[in-house]
Amino acid sequence: MEHQEQTRQRLYDLVVMGASAGGIEALSLFVATLPESFSAPIVIAQHIDPNVTSHLDQILARRARLPVRAATADNPVHLEDGVIYVVPANSDVEITDDVVHLVPGAGQRAMPSIDRLLTSAAHAYGERVIAVILTGSGSDGAVGAREIKAAGGAVLIENPATASYPSMPASLAPTTVDLVVDLARIGPLIVDLISGAQILTGPIVSDILHDLLEQVRQHTGIDFSQYKSPTILRRLHRRMAATGAETLLDYRRILNERPEEYQRLVASFLINVTEFSATSPSSILSARTSSQT
Repeated sequence: MEHQEQTRQRLYDLVVMGASAGGIEALSLFVATLPESFSAPIVIAQHIDPNVTSHLDQILARRARLPVRAATADNPVHLEDGVIYVVPANSDVEITDDVVHLVPGAGQRAMPSIDRLLTSAAHAYGERVIAVILTGSGSDGAVGAREIKAAGGAVLIENPATASYPSMPASLAPTTVDLVVDLARIGPLIVDLISGAQILTGPIVSDILHDLLEQVRQHTGIDFSQYKSPTILRRLHRRMAATGAETLLDYRRILNERPEEYQRLVASFLINVTEFSATSPSSILSARTSSQT
């Protein structure tokens, strides 16, 4: 019962991460920032030379307060909350439902493929997944991140300005990225995103949310009040995190002070517009056009 209640309160059910050059150090720092109470599974694809025996799971286990497990090809791995899963060097990985499958890699590119991990996670988890791209060379992950974004999930990148190797996080299109974060802040931010439902629920907060959506309707002409509640909470909370707002009242003040934030919020809400039950096509087209200017 406690696990079910915890699942209902969180906004995301899976974290997928990709890294390449400099990734072992970055991942070590990241896992060290996660509390024992972290409530979602994490699957990591780190580019590793297939000709070298990898000890990434052991390295991360020395820094993490969470259990770290190496995925194996012997049996599909069922994801468990609060567990970090590491993909071996000589395989690619796909996620279906709550299962991690190791699959043969193409052999002519870096493995495991970050694109393949993120794309499968997008198909299996939709908007309930957070994708993170850390330091690395090349552009692996850019395609998969677009799939995560298109499915409504959240995309975070390590700040290229401070990453050891900036080309991989910098390869993602700006429209794909929800948050650009310094490495030391990524773990605490993910904890905040996953548990965000706890600060966005309750009768008082519900009234504030209703007023905020009415404020958006008056400013943009679009009524989001019939949009699915978990979806609205996920996307609103991302904008809160991006603007540094700790409460809905803080975010309302930001909307009043920075009118351009309306465009960013509307653009976030309008992903997968077919889920809307009460929005006219002309209103959606108008909002899309304005959000791109």
